[in-house]
Amino acid sequence: MVIDDEWPALEQMRELLLQCEGISSVLVYDNPREAFTAAAERKPDILFLDIQMPELSGLAFAEKLLPFSPDTDIVFVTAYRNYAVEAFELSAIDYLLKPVDPPRLLKTWNKFLSKRMLTGTPGPRSTATSFRLLGGYELTGPHGAVKWSTHKAEELFAYLWVHRQGSVSVILNDVFPQWNYEKGKQYLHTTVYQIRKTLKKASLEDSIELTFDRENYRLDSRGIEGDTEKFQEAAAQALQSIHLEDMREAAALYGGDLLQSLDSLWVYSSRDKYRRMYLKLLEQLTLGLVQAGRHSEAEDYAVRLTELEPLEESYALQLIGIYYETGKPQRAQRSFTQFRDSYTAEMGDELPDWFLEVYQRLGK
Repeated sequence: MVIDDEWPALEQMRELLLQCEGISSVLVYDNPREAFTAAAERKPDILFLDIQMPELSGLAFAEKLLPFSPDTDIVFVTAYRNYAVEAFELSAIDYLLKPVDPPRLLKTWNKFLSKRMLTGTPGPRSTATSFRLLGGYELTGPHGAVKWSTHKAEELFAYLWVHRQGSVSVILNDVFPQWNYEKGKQYLHTTVYQIRKTLKKASLEDSIELTFDRENYRLDSRGIEGDTEKFQEAAAQALQSIHLEDMREAAALYGGDLLQSLDSLWVYSSRDKYRRMYLKLLEQLTLGLVQAGRHSEAEDYAVRLTELEPLEESYALQLIGIYYETGKPQRAQRSFTQFRDSYTAEMGDELPDWFLEVYQRLGK
């Protein structure tokens, strides 16, 4: 996994790492908070981490991640040599300077492999069959990440996984809206053939069955762990139990919006369902931590809420209140100013009087 707030650096690292022997999949994130959630869930073998990032520095990221993923090896990547001492105090296996030199990166990778062999820890984990849709899209099988022949095959498979079944007419309307019925139906059957061919090549034909009966397609899976199902189950149980740790663990399973790079209309209702469940978890978790007097811990989740819904008045006021409670009046005032400016620009109106009244009470 690679985390950096600059996309050019992420793309360069992805390309360089994929050239290293034994690496078949590289996850990249430009948002450190989303990355932390994903890293806590997926527990990567090795993490290439930029040190200077907004909101959450790489050093703080590594320190927070340790309890969740103690076996993850950290490599810090930065343009500043003076962070080396702090990096190695956190037991990083190496330290790379930007721009990253390919031979130097290869040396780091070999160092990681040697360390795993010496400690008896396995190298990159043998690939388990799984399907990630939150924050990205990756079907993993016995041979690694599945490579799709076309984008439409990739989208249709995701559609069938989310809905599990659908009639030809409904699928055509949702996934192939630009085609007339006859041409669309032909394209649909061709795409289904491509999916079956891809699953067979990936040795997944026994785990995933795509059947057709009476103008309906149905997708059944056996022994495949999808992150959406795992998150939904954990979130439902946590919201019922109202235990802080249950909610924290469930929230950590949310890797990002469902199929966030896909812009098709059919995905929005499902995406909204998981997003609202995540927001509810963060709301309850933040409130519970505040009520328990654990304002510093609540701050991180309150910030996440404002990032997800930047124009929600209650989230903005909650974060401002936490800043005042933790002795950070300048941050509270800066948050108010940023929210006011965003609200005015987006809504074309001034902040409501009730919001200003609550803000003034919080500052007293």
